[in-house]
Amino acid sequence: MLYRAPYSTEWVEKNWRWALDRIAKRVKETRDESFESQAGGITVNRTLAIAHLGSAALDNEENYLLAKLMRSLGIVNLDHHARL
Repeated sequence: MLYRAPYSTEWVEKNWRWALDRIAKRVKETRDESFESQAGGITVNRTLAIAHLGSAALDNEENYLLAKLMRSLGIVNLDHHARL
């Protein structure tokens, strides 16, 4: 896979392990920075800094599992791009 760093003009070849580790690290950092446990005296355990947009290319079971994963991370901004 090719990666271009921000403000760079050159593409660098990276492997998938590097990409997945980078994604996991950035999701964890964002979640940790924005996670809130209490809002107005109510327990919420959520992050509003991350969102998920589902895909019509996935079947019902795959979208169910992705939604469960997103909820387990505390993500509440979920939507689905379904076509009939």
